[in-house]
Amino acid sequence: MSEKKRRGSKMRNICSNVYFIIRLFFRATPIYGFSIIVEAVRHNLVNFLEQTICVWLILDFIETGKPYSHVLYVVGLFLILDVAAAAVSNLYEQRIKLRYLPVAQKALKSMLYDKAEQVDLSCYDDAEYYDDFMLSIAESDNAISRAENLLRMIFGSATVLICYGTFFVTQDVTSVLFVLLSFILRTIVSNCLNKWRYRIRQEENPLERKRECVKRIFYLRQYAKELRLNKEASAVMHDEFNRINEELYAVRKRMGFKCFLLDFTAKYLVSDFALDIVYVLYLILKVVIHQTISLSGVVVLYNSAANLRRGFAMVVDLGPYALETSLYVEKIRSFLGRESRIENKKMRDIPEGVATIECRNVSFGYQKDKLILKQINLTLRPKEKVALVGYNGAGKTTLIKLLLRLYDPTDGVILLNGNDIREYDVNEYRRYIGVVFQDFQLFAATVSENIVMDKMRKEYEPSVLASVCKSGFHKKLKTLPKGIAQQLTREFCEDGVELSGGERQKLAVARAFYKNAGVVFLDEPSSSLDPLAEYQLNEAMKEVAKEKTVLLISHRLSTTRNADIIYVMEQGEVVEQGTHEELAAGEGVYARMWSVQANRYLC
Repeated sequence: MSEKKRRGSKMRNICSNVYFIIRLFFRATPIYGFSIIVEAVRHNLVNFLEQTICVWLILDFIETGKPYSHVLYVVGLFLILDVAAAAVSNLYEQRIKLRYLPVAQKALKSMLYDKAEQVDLSCYDDAEYYDDFMLSIAESDNAISRAENLLRMIFGSATVLICYGTFFVTQDVTSVLFVLLSFILRTIVSNCLNKWRYRIRQEENPLERKRECVKRIFYLRQYAKELRLNKEASAVMHDEFNRINEELYAVRKRMGFKCFLLDFTAKYLVSDFALDIVYVLYLILKVVIHQTISLSGVVVLYNSAANLRRGFAMVVDLGPYALETSLYVEKIRSFLGRESRIENKKMRDIPEGVATIECRNVSFGYQKDKLILKQINLTLRPKEKVALVGYNGAGKTTLIKLLLRLYDPTDGVILLNGNDIREYDVNEYRRYIGVVFQDFQLFAATVSENIVMDKMRKEYEPSVLASVCKSGFHKKLKTLPKGIAQQLTREFCEDGVELSGGERQKLAVARAFYKNAGVVFLDEPSSSLDPLAEYQLNEAMKEVAKEKTVLLISHRLSTTRNADIIYVMEQGEVVEQGTHEELAAGEGVYARMWSVQANRYLC
């Protein structure tokens, strides 16, 4: 590609990104967008009238000996104009901006949050994607502010150039050349400066993300006990925090001096020096030697030169600012435009009731040459209680994610009633399965909302209470002042309740039991339960399995021993399958696991 075409493509990309963010701005709140334009024009037009026309008229009246009543008339007229302009400005700042700016910010954040919900789970394993996502979220409010600033700069600079440009052309055309010289030089230097600043931000962003992760450890509740009981860990976090800060300091030290030189050159050498010193000498020459400009004209031209320079500076800054804005918006658009690898087709309807799920020669790896799961063959038959056991890292939770179609297999196929699950609508398919992950999350909401995962309605209450009883959470529920309407955590509510680990797990299991799903996956559902609660959960699962298919993952074989069939995984493969009695009587992985744990249980 030729240099000319490359520059043209770059310019089109900048314009496209700027258009994207401004269009989003106007779609979210057109009133605010037009108000910004009106305010930008008003501000600069009033400045021109007051600082140039008013001063010029007053000095000219005095210099030509006009009556003082003329001066007072001009002063009074501009005082009225100033009061009216101040009222308009106050209306914009205190009413329109305060009301509508959050609306525009919300619109972009909603787009980002919606996209974050839709992208594949694999994206979170991609460091580049995660950096783009974090940068997009961090820059979302700034992107809206940049759109606002761009509108101000475009219409503000246009107003300044039209007003002051017309004035200078009618008074002294040559004066414009001094401003144009500064304009050209400042454009070149400002472009270099903004590119350098963006490069700094790119280097700082991964470090700042790491620093934020360390910072969260010191103020999030879940880390508080560990830090107090393990001072060494706290010291390690402090050292890591200091190390990251030193790296950030090194980046800024290494790149900061060039920023200083570029900034000094842009703001002084090619700006203040060129206009304040050289231009003053030119005006002195015009008034003393050539006598082509009056003293009042000299004063007004010199004072107005700064404003004309400001107009050109706004134009100069508009290009680099648009470029810098484009670079950040490009990240946001890249994130929003990311296509899901999980293709969503609806060739079939989800079957009614309980169905058969089968893994047939399923293999999977985040990288094709590094398989985590290898040739998995497994069948979940209707109303069966199936257990999946194995040591840590065997691939059990990864298999659950494949069954939920959070990932697609690298090889092989997963079938629902004999049909490829890729032939079903992905959201309907996932709703068909209830699941509790080992790393489940509870939300700062009511007990009922944490179970239904939606806004609570009166008609949901019987099902919520039934699921609570099945999971064993009903005893804790009786102690809560507001019952299922009790707020959990104190994050948003001072009288919120904090649950223990076992209570949290029971509530998470209730969520899976509540869901009207033909299949339920439970990943380590009893890891935080005491023996009695574990027994009660096993009994509940027996009852649930009469109506649903249950897939249970657990290290505690007392939970899995009553399963209809047990699959044993090791290093990403199914190495054994059978009933508890068949496997315990053998000499394989399950038998070894059982022999280690058997003395804990009553057989």
